[in-house]
Amino acid sequence: MEVSEKVYCAFCRLERRVYLKKNITWTNVVLAFLGSTILMFAFWQRWDPRGIFIFVLFLAFADIFIRFRWRMALKCPHCGFDPLLYKKDPDETAKRVKARLDEVRQSESFLFRSQNPLSQLPAVHVSDKPLEKIQ
Repeated sequence: MEVSEKVYCAFCRLERRVYLKKNITWTNVVLAFLGSTILMFAFWQRWDPRGIFIFVLFLAFADIFIRFRWRMALKCPHCGFDPLLYKKDPDETAKRVKARLDEVRQSESFLFRSQNPLSQLPAVHVSDKPLEKIQ
């Protein structure tokens, strides 16, 4: 099973990596159990009920780490578009993307990068005439 996959940003159309794993799996449970068992035997040299606390703590850290990694990978590093935030609040997402693109325009280092989000944006043509309704 792959940990991440290459996808294209819905806004700037640049390629990036996104982690697929959102929740812990049985592999994480087994690794947390092995880690807690090793730590339990290192501290108390026998089976001890306090090892359950260590096991639950390892599971909590694994779950927090995996969810945090998944959530941080959703946001596009090039233009700042966040699809999860877009589902909840499109206006806030638009403000954040505009702020990120203004930051990119001000930075000269982005002008010659191959992953420049400004180079992939579609051209928007604004006309003086209002749009007429199609009947």
